[in-house]
Amino acid sequence: MKILMVMHTFNNFGGIINHCEHLMAGLKELGHEVNFAYLKGTKTVRPVEIPSVLKEGWEIGIGSGYPVHQGDGWMAPYYSYKVKESIDKFVDDANKHDIVIWQSIFGFKNKDTEKYKDWLPMIENVKAKQVVIIHDANLKKLYPWISLFEKHFAGLACVHPAAYESADFMSTPRALILNPQDIAGVPPTPQFAGRENKILSIQTFKRWKRVDDLIRAVPYMKNVKTLVGGYGIEAAYMMSKDKCKEEYFATRQYDPDVTPDREGKRIWENAENSGNFDYLGFISGEKRDEILSTSKFLVDPSWSNTFGEHFNRVVVDAMRIGAVPIAVNFGVSNNEEGNGVLLKAGVNYCMLKKSYTPKEYGEKIAEYCDMSEAEYMRIVQNNYELIQQFDRKRIAQHYIDLSAGKPTGYLNELLTKSNFDPNLPKNSRNMFDEHFEKKETLSLDEFFG
Repeated sequence: MKILMVMHTFNNFGGIINHCEHLMAGLKELGHEVNFAYLKGTKTVRPVEIPSVLKEGWEIGIGSGYPVHQGDGWMAPYYSYKVKESIDKFVDDANKHDIVIWQSIFGFKNKDTEKYKDWLPMIENVKAKQVVIIHDANLKKLYPWISLFEKHFAGLACVHPAAYESADFMSTPRALILNPQDIAGVPPTPQFAGRENKILSIQTFKRWKRVDDLIRAVPYMKNVKTLVGGYGIEAAYMMSKDKCKEEYFATRQYDPDVTPDREGKRIWENAENSGNFDYLGFISGEKRDEILSTSKFLVDPSWSNTFGEHFNRVVVDAMRIGAVPIAVNFGVSNNEEGNGVLLKAGVNYCMLKKSYTPKEYGEKIAEYCDMSEAEYMRIVQNNYELIQQFDRKRIAQHYIDLSAGKPTGYLNELLTKSNFDPNLPKNSRNMFDEHFEKKETLSLDEFFG
């Protein structure tokens, strides 16, 4: 089959880059022809020159074959949804494929498309089967307008249970399809003795990722090295000396155990002053794996009161490399016990509670770093078995099955609309009209006929 993988440009790609690359690689390993379509909102379309030597942070995508950077995206030929000829070319090219997979359909809604909808043929005129990926739990809140086009979609691929639930108002069949990983390429990893009391935390700094919870806890982890990677708006606030948010200062409101020498200072500054903290910025997948291979833990600090059960791609990255994840109960599950559909506390990961103070948070991580080898390796072995579910060839086949309307995914089922709240279609239409529709203004002559 011929498959087109479509990706928009937008801020803070995060794990979507790796999802895209590994899904393309998995589809190719199944024998399919896969092409990459990069969408931009430029006023012109220019040829892209790819250098023979890549700068630091860039790597060749294992699926697309193009240079890619975790912060900057791809260096690849592109289509513009602001240029008619490019829109027409996209439609023509898409219709030469059997399946079109939308990695980022939400990307059509941005400042460049206000009162502009000439891009609609890129969905409405495509006759290939279209599969839309739901990467988060924000569908109802941020892009419910895609439901207006559901008659053009063959299926929704939801990457975790929270995303699965968020799509319950759409009639398009949906499946829970996990993030694709290179399980066949899992390298030999150092045994327990080769791992240091070192933790890695890497993500896009969004509010719900709660990186500040980890940063506040750093001074309470005296014998643990904390490495933090990634970037985003919240990182900019935390690092800023003159625009730091109030909540990113060390106060008794946020840290009842804060010591006088740290009180009133930025939590980022306190972490740096601890001597056990390094900020890495954007790092490549290769660098991430290199760090994880000598680290005991990866920490995913994210949690939400409303998202429900979700797990970020980096948790599985850690499992691949034999590092044990540490995560928050209301991040990887929707309950106090921290047990979700996939991940179980004490079985697949070490749990933190969202209610922990910074001192409790840090001391619990330090306690995990003193875990016995037998206990540590028990979790590692559990996860080596679990990650087979994330094998990119298996996941790629799930996408093929979803496009064909077959029960598939981790739960081997397809669900359709179960939420009939009348406000949801209304909100979808209102969001679309407010952003994309031009408001017609009548002259006095037209008004009075």
